[in-house]
Amino acid sequence: MDFKELIEKHLDSLWFTALRLTKNKEDAEDLVQEASLKAYENIGSLRSENKAKAWLFKILTNTFINKYRKNKSLPEEVDVEPDFLEPIFYKNGHYFDMEKDMFSCVTDEDVKNAIDSLPIEFRTVVLLVDIEELSYKDVEDILKISSGTLASRLYRGRRLLRDALYEYAKREGFLSEIRICTRTDSLRRRGGKEKKNEV
Repeated sequence: MDFKELIEKHLDSLWFTALRLTKNKEDAEDLVQEASLKAYENIGSLRSENKAKAWLFKILTNTFINKYRKNKSLPEEVDVEPDFLEPIFYKNGHYFDMEKDMFSCVTDEDVKNAIDSLPIEFRTVVLLVDIEELSYKDVEDILKISSGTLASRLYRGRRLLRDALYEYAKREGFLSEIRICTRTDSLRRRGGKEKKNEV
């Protein structure tokens, strides 16, 4: 697999995570582009295609963390419309709507906002473990944290997310119908493997 194919294969996941981390479409674009450039410059350090996703997410996450620490705060949040696509998201001869693809089962912004509302340290682990399904070992390596720290952040992040989704379900009047899952089934990319773990 050449570099272009590698990036295209994981581009929707990288973009989704970048957007949820920055909560700002322009900064998400910059983050994906900068991470892609760093990946290209360091492609020799990728030892196995099987580790490509974790490798790319390590670059993306570290790039974000370094900028976050430098600026000490995230950019002002803006509304993200479903038709914001830019040339970087042109693939296979046409533009593609990643928001529609990844949220085909979700129609309300409150669900995405539930993730965005998490403090950054909890949001990051929920995105990497529950949305992107990276292994605990890979996430520990990406964030340079111990297994205990990861477990603690993931537990607290899931609790906060569950509480936010509970309030959403109660407010919308379908609490008995909604599945509030630790694996955040409804936010997975279409065609992804569904998990049945519920809290």
